[in-house]
Amino acid sequence: MSTATGKPGTEDVFATSWELTAQVRIGAPASEVYRMVSDITRMGEWSPECFGGRWVEGTPGRVGARFHGFNREGQAVWTSESQVIAADEGREFGFTVLRFCAGEPGPDSDWLGGSQPGDMTWSFHLEDDGPDACVLTQRHVMRLVGPFYRALLQGVPDSERPAHVSNRKQHLQHSMEATLSRVKDVAERHG
Repeated sequence: MSTATGKPGTEDVFATSWELTAQVRIGAPASEVYRMVSDITRMGEWSPECFGGRWVEGTPGRVGARFHGFNREGQAVWTSESQVIAADEGREFGFTVLRFCAGEPGPDSDWLGGSQPGDMTWSFHLEDDGPDACVLTQRHVMRLVGPFYRALLQGVPDSERPAHVSNRKQHLQHSMEATLSRVKDVAERHG
């Protein structure tokens, strides 16, 4: 689902929201798959965009814990700071993105915040599908264009912004499908 509201023109792009989902059946127990997708330090094993993660606050994998996710698309490299909002073992793992910085974080990093919990979320939902299988659904919801993406879009010519947003949405959908395919491969190989 993708929506854009407002008057025609540039502001439509800044009012964009979407909900993307991808789903796969995996021949491995939900508890095993949950351990994989809730370990953000392993995200680089299956995500084409997120090449790693590091827990920075709280108990890893528990609601309230924060982590840095290291991301790359083409030449762009950035870090997101996220907070776990769902950690129901074997059922659901989710987090909300709170802020971003260009590159990898350091003592002088210029973090761009302003996102509210729930503005941008990522989650994995698991359902048992037989004794040793499950269905894994990944969901990404962007309720509004956050400060980091807004700043990036402001550097794009007005006439190119709608195509940029459309391309980003398509990239994310394909990345989610690739992520789930890789999780499936790893889970079934080691299961």
